Amino acid sequence: MLDDALRAALTARIAESRAALLAALEGLTEHDFAGSLDEGQTGSQTVVQALAALADSERRENAEVRGEPDTPPTPGRPLPPQVIHALAGASYRSRRYLEDPTADPASAEVLVDGIVARETSLAERIRRRPPTPPPPVFPMVGR
Repeated sequence: MLDDALRAALTARIAESRAALLAALEGLTEHDFAGSLDEGQTGSQTVVQALAALADSERRENAEVRGEPDTPPTPGRPLPPQVIHALAGASYRSRRYLEDPTADPASAEVLVDGIVARETSLAERIRRRPPTPPPPVFPMVGR
């Protein structure tokens, strides 16, 4: 069982971490979401792929701390709206765990430490990403 002070501190850490991640996403266009996070690296993740992996990690950790079976994410090409929704759902489950009267303090701290570390790292990668090249412009033919 988490005492009120620990619950409040862990909840605040998650809120701060998520706010920093969302601030890093502010102003990104759909084209930016499809852009590479790491300039010049073959097979580099796009912003949306990294966000999908982040949501998947939090979902897996939530299942683990609850002792529930892990359900793999739906395969396919991640799209920004669905990924943001998945992140919101994972965050909701994390906060619900912290409110659970049976939550284990050590597991709760490990869960929050992992969330904060991954979100902080990804927010920094997003801020440092190379500029997204402009989309191609196709000439008008026959006009």
